Amino acid sequence: MLAFWQLFAWCDLHASRWRLPTADLATATRSRRLVAEYYDRQGFPIPAVDGVEPALVWARMFEDPNYRRVALDELPDGSLLSTAWLGLYYGFGGQPYIFETMRFKEDRGGRRDWLTFPDPVDGGEAEQLRYTTEEEALAAHHEIVRRLRIRLGH
Repeated sequence: MLAFWQLFAWCDLHASRWRLPTADLATATRSRRLVAEYYDRQGFPIPAVDGVEPALVWARMFEDPNYRRVALDELPDGSLLSTAWLGLYYGFGGQPYIFETMRFKEDRGGRRDWLTFPDPVDGGEAEQLRYTTEEEALAAHHEIVRRLRIRLGH
């Protein structure tokens, strides 16, 4: 049975092989990128390995929870703050944001409720933050944990 991410990678791989009509080639060139790009935790593009497309190499890497997890902290209120490597970037301009921080609380049924947390840059509230480098992601994660512990009184 295929894992969700394997199926996603397979679909992305095959969708990226679609040919554009000639009239759309100029638009594609102007928009810079049309398909996803895949990056490892160090921020390097994932190349094809032994003839295997980057999407499938990324999917294999993504299946490993130890590779994906950058930091995970349980907070005094029982919520979790998670920072993870995504490695997937759709090229909407600028640097690739390949790491993500989110906070959630799971109930007994396994359902997750997404919670806000303090943004370490502007002090506002965020539901999700993304980063370009692992160092930036980890530093922000630790600062968010520090602020949440103060807020929660621990």
